[in-house]
Amino acid sequence: MSEPWLPWVVVRSSRLQRRLVALAWLTTAITAALLVAAALAAPSVAGFVAAAAAIAAMAAAGAAARRSPQAPLALMIDARGAIAVRRGDETAPAEAVFVAAWLICLRTGPWSVMTVWRDALEGGGFRRLAAAGRWRLRRTPEQGGMSDPIA
Repeated sequence: MSEPWLPWVVVRSSRLQRRLVALAWLTTAITAALLVAAALAAPSVAGFVAAAAAIAAMAAAGAAARRSPQAPLALMIDARGAIAVRRGDETAPAEAVFVAAWLICLRTGPWSVMTVWRDALEGGGFRRLAAAGRWRLRRTPEQGGMSDPIA
């Protein structure tokens, strides 16, 4: 077997993704603050209950967004163009389900999708992953299993 087309490479944290998530959190916080202000302006028990529910929802969303540190994620493309993903000691096959100039979505299981942002891979890694993903998407649509598009 020849050398891998893309050896194991660690997927870094994406600056673009962090900025978009921060923008989403800012929008959510502003919306929640406006809802709380409107609910408190209504002089009724229902207004206070709505304000408390909005505050609780923001607290729950903040708690859910925090994640425990995980092992770094790495991916590889072999000489046949097959993509594999590794986290810690676990390795799984992956198939591209969406390929764009700035984002690639890989299905790593029946219910698991991994996103790879353009700035998460060094050098030509993203271009190689995009090429392999597009090539596999065009060549395997009639197969069953993991290559079925996400509905």
